[in-house]
Amino acid sequence: MKYEIKFRETESGIVVDVPDAISPVAILLMGDIQGSCQPWLDLINKVLSGESNYEESTGNNCTLEINKETTKIIDNFSIEGESECVIETNELKKIIELWAEKKVR
Repeated sequence: MKYEIKFRETESGIVVDVPDAISPVAILLMGDIQGSCQPWLDLINKVLSGESNYEESTGNNCTLEINKETTKIIDNFSIEGESECVIETNELKKIIELWAEKKVR
């Protein structure tokens, strides 16, 4: 995996730490992907497989603009700091799958 992702158990649940360059990924995971990860993975897989050229989805906190090579994640409520990032779509898929695995434990 390209990015160093760390998970911590806290009293309120699992917290994810990501590099500052992709900070909206943490907002996406902890804010929007609380239930099933599958709807998010389905959109990513649809683009990666070539079934679709582009997908967009907005959750409670973030908007994803998914292309085959990269995905833009926009933190819809950011007031300061990094409000968006671009991450390789394959890397985002790996991170979401890892998040799903950690949440199940």
